[in-house]
Amino acid sequence: MSFLGPIALSTWLIIAGAAAALAVSAYIIKMRRRRFEVPFARLWKRVLEQKDANALWKQLKRLVSLLLILLILGVILFAALDPTLGAVSRESRSVVVLIDASASMKAMDGNESGTQSRLDIAKERTKALIDSMGGGDLALVVKVDGQATPMSRFSSDAPMLNKIIDGITASDTPADLTRALGAAADALRDRPNPLIILVSDGAFPEQQLGLVNWATIDRSVDPSTPAPAAKNQAAWNAKNLAAVDLSNVDVRYIPVGRRSDNVGIIAFNVRRYIANKAAYEVYVEIQNFGTEPAKRKLKISNGSNPVDTQMLELAPGQRIHKIYARLPASDDNKLRAMLQHVEGDGGSDAFPLDDEAYALLPARKKQKVAMITEDNLFLEGALLVYDNVDPIKYSPAEYDAKPSIVDGVDVVIFDEHTPTVLPPPPASLLFFHPQGEHSPFKIAGETQNPRVTEVDEGHPVMRWVTMSDVYMDKSSVFAVDAKKGESTLAYGVRQSLVVAKRDGKRKMLAFGFSLPSTGRDGATDLPMRVAFPMLLVNTLDWFAGDTTDLLTTYSTGQRQRVPLDGVVGATEAEVKGPDGKLTRTPVLDGLATFYAAKVGYYDLTAKTEDGKTLAQIELAANLSSTTESDIAPSTELTLGGKKLEAPEAFKITRSQKLWIYLILFAMALIIVEWVTYHRRITV
Repeated sequence: MSFLGPIALSTWLIIAGAAAALAVSAYIIKMRRRRFEVPFARLWKRVLEQKDANALWKQLKRLVSLLLILLILGVILFAALDPTLGAVSRESRSVVVLIDASASMKAMDGNESGTQSRLDIAKERTKALIDSMGGGDLALVVKVDGQATPMSRFSSDAPMLNKIIDGITASDTPADLTRALGAAADALRDRPNPLIILVSDGAFPEQQLGLVNWATIDRSVDPSTPAPAAKNQAAWNAKNLAAVDLSNVDVRYIPVGRRSDNVGIIAFNVRRYIANKAAYEVYVEIQNFGTEPAKRKLKISNGSNPVDTQMLELAPGQRIHKIYARLPASDDNKLRAMLQHVEGDGGSDAFPLDDEAYALLPARKKQKVAMITEDNLFLEGALLVYDNVDPIKYSPAEYDAKPSIVDGVDVVIFDEHTPTVLPPPPASLLFFHPQGEHSPFKIAGETQNPRVTEVDEGHPVMRWVTMSDVYMDKSSVFAVDAKKGESTLAYGVRQSLVVAKRDGKRKMLAFGFSLPSTGRDGATDLPMRVAFPMLLVNTLDWFAGDTTDLLTTYSTGQRQRVPLDGVVGATEAEVKGPDGKLTRTPVLDGLATFYAAKVGYYDLTAKTEDGKTLAQIELAANLSSTTESDIAPSTELTLGGKKLEAPEAFKITRSQKLWIYLILFAMALIIVEWVTYHRRITV
């Protein structure tokens, strides 16, 4: 007899002990005497002389009632363990069925007519396998895509397992075979006759197929010993900690799939020009994975507006790339590449998932930049170089007299001037040598002839910038308050010389030193360095929310760390997928964990505990997997150097479920207890 219940034995013992203690406690409470009404005193004497409550027979009747209740509880708890007769047969198998539900299983070549996908056929063959099991065989169903997801517990209930199999759907991610095999091996540990059956098209990277150890590892062999001299090859292979130990597990393979012809988009990215942020460059890469020539129509569109359409002819195995230069910004930021089928030979394939790819083309207008300065040619000249900046200049006196003159601008630069009234949000602010009590960053003092010893290379403003050789005659030193979201971008030893923060809907940046100008005491040679124009470009990009030049799309099935611009205090974010499904993801140090299970566009929003939005970005995810796009099915699969065979027929084993009989017995005992109690036989 075996016990297959979902309740762990330790938990079952705790529940059984608690139930028994409760029943016993109820019976040790002293029974109250029955009330008697008598008409005269003579009858009182008979009542007072009654000693039935202390009689041996009365105590025995109560003991029988207690034992009956304990028996009912014991039968019910025993039934919860799902006792089964016959499962201890030596012929019984413990089976983990790995159903490949990765992107390639969406290929519509399950049957000759092309009306069924590979996953449909895989589910049919898996259900036939389940139905052929013996009564003592137990199966666990695991869905394999970018993750390994157990869909059931070990069970011999074929109708239940078949219902679970029917509910499995394919995702848009590559399959992680190593993780699935590791999970299966863990589930089969210490189980009799372990067996893993993989139902798949065999589209796995060679690296994953090699991460398996079949032989028992001899721990006495030093893994650092060269392989030829090792006593045990498995011990040498054990140096690879990612390898899965399948030394005592039988692994079999059921192949699915028919066709191999496919043309897919394997890369689709957008790059912004540094000098002209209003123009972009698009890169698309396409490959013919079939053995015959193929024809496709490639269409690039920006929202509903077509960008380009052209015919492509690809030889077997050929990979081509296309570059679309200087695409203008658009009100619609969604860019899409499509491969359209054409009439004739080689004009179609069975795998539509990689025929479409997505990217984001952020709409970018020229930034209106107001300079509050007294004729600083270094600053004015640097801003005039770039096409995406629309600069305007005001003197400090003009601004102080009418601060509203900068209303509507995107960025305000204060050169050696700290106003009492700051421009209202969402205008971002850049300060050179702020001073006094009105400084947006608290000033701790001033230092003479400082040198930059360290910069925060991870901050967008400091990308590709070196300031170690920059001369400054003096600089303000800031007292940074991390609780306000302030951070130091450049240090002079331990002194903060360049600081930044996000203030609500806008950002602020301050340099502690002055730029050289006519009649100014403070000076630096930074404007003569390559770092100066790069600092301005990076700063304006950061203000606008553009933190990268390569607007890379993400790959499905891979966990990524996505930077959230200026987020302080958020611990998790909300992700809305292409199907409208909402999930939550953790945020740590301004980075959100992003995992795409479907291709398409995602919205990621970081909020405070009270629901206030701190940052919101759009993301695009594509398949971008040559392994999944190469849909040629593998009729044979070699795992860790061992060829996998088809599963053998299950042997006849018998199993008898007992829980239904135990429940019926418990119900009969309850009826007996109820009758005997109300007849006052056991009380």
